[in-house]
Amino acid sequence: MIKIKNLGLVLGKYELFSGFNLEIGRGEKVGIIGGEGSGKTTLLDILGGRVLPTSGDVKINGEVLSVNGSVYADFSELRMAEMSAVDKLKRALHGVDDEEIILLLDEPTNNLDADGIDWLINFLHEHKNLTSVIVSSDRYFLQETCSRLIDLGDIEYTPIKINCAKLLPTLPEIPIVLEAHNLLKNRDGEPLFKDISFTIRQGQKVAFVGKNERGKAKLLKTLATAFQTGDKTGGCLRGSVDFAEGVKIFSMPRVYTGAAAKIELEKLANAETNFLLLDNPTACLDLPAIKTLEKALTDFDGTVIFVDEDRAFIQAIANRIIDITTQGTIDRISSYEDFLANETVKIQIAEKYNIKN
Repeated sequence: MIKIKNLGLVLGKYELFSGFNLEIGRGEKVGIIGGEGSGKTTLLDILGGRVLPTSGDVKINGEVLSVNGSVYADFSELRMAEMSAVDKLKRALHGVDDEEIILLLDEPTNNLDADGIDWLINFLHEHKNLTSVIVSSDRYFLQETCSRLIDLGDIEYTPIKINCAKLLPTLPEIPIVLEAHNLLKNRDGEPLFKDISFTIRQGQKVAFVGKNERGKAKLLKTLATAFQTGDKTGGCLRGSVDFAEGVKIFSMPRVYTGAAAKIELEKLANAETNFLLLDNPTACLDLPAIKTLEKALTDFDGTVIFVDEDRAFIQAIANRIIDITTQGTIDRISSYEDFLANETVKIQIAEKYNIKN
């Protein structure tokens, strides 16, 4: 279906590919990984006919369909703001012919929640004869969909060492560093979240998860605002946020470019903190950078609360999972995989989200 022989590409003075060879058969799902600048997206551009190689031969037997995870498609006849990321993706992939289409996916899980990622995984499983070339930094997604990975070359990132500020004194019981009481925040008259109460102890690494995308991000921002301004409501209509004395917070906002992500990581490496609030830290990072951040957070002795859609990243870091619904929380001290597999949690999720069998 795809045969690349002795591919070469020179951009300016930079040789991106030299003597690159690759064959992909009908129905294969092949993942392309590597660091920033290794040529992952450029390879998709060559396959899609948007970039001409300097040398070599590229043969494709089929019609190419390119889907970019940040855009999915240009549906000019629709109001884009009213479509969720997974709805855009479903429309882009609607009616694909397994025998004719060569599907090029560039970071397809970007902006998808866990349910959206599961939908895409199931889609690729069901379309067994659909040839797919996938650029992604989502290890869980790659593991679940790809028969093989092509590594275009890792970049060695300098390890991140987070300077952990002096922690609270050791007590017979692990100190409480944060208490949230009965928080309520609305948007357009509807709750982003309500009845949010939890207690966080020193050293816990907590992932906010669930279908309530806006609510998770807004709650994280509420905690940061409460700390930064001293306003215990954090801008909520009701409730309070109380931090223990000695807490030093570093808040990392969500960013939308790789360059901005690198700036935030540099700030993190130079911060003196014992409590991190991280909003989708992996969203604009390549795989080597994600692994570097993951190692730093695993080694960090302080407390972490974060939102992210990278399932492998959550599994590696979190020791407590809180699903932030519009009707309260589902809270469990466990790994992410254990949380998802727990039968009691499944019942609670169905109740909170009003999911009917």
